Amino acid sequence: MTEKITPQTYIDMNKEFIEDDIAFRINVPTQEQIDKWQSEPKPYFEPPPARDLVAEMWEEHNKKKEEK
Repeated sequence: MTEKITPQTYIDMNKEFIEDDIAFRINVPTQEQIDKWQSEPKPYFEPPPARDLVAEMWEEHNKKKEEK
């Protein structure tokens, strides 16, 4: 379940930025702009190949140990 994004969403976010003293503001779009943005096709994203960094570190560690 997703929350519907409305101009009020952006107004609330800006209010939180002010309360948290964050120097960042968002331009509040109209509902038509939000709907147009959400209806656009999403760009295809191909994730990079998965790597097990811990296993790689252990391999490197074991190689160094064997060299000694």
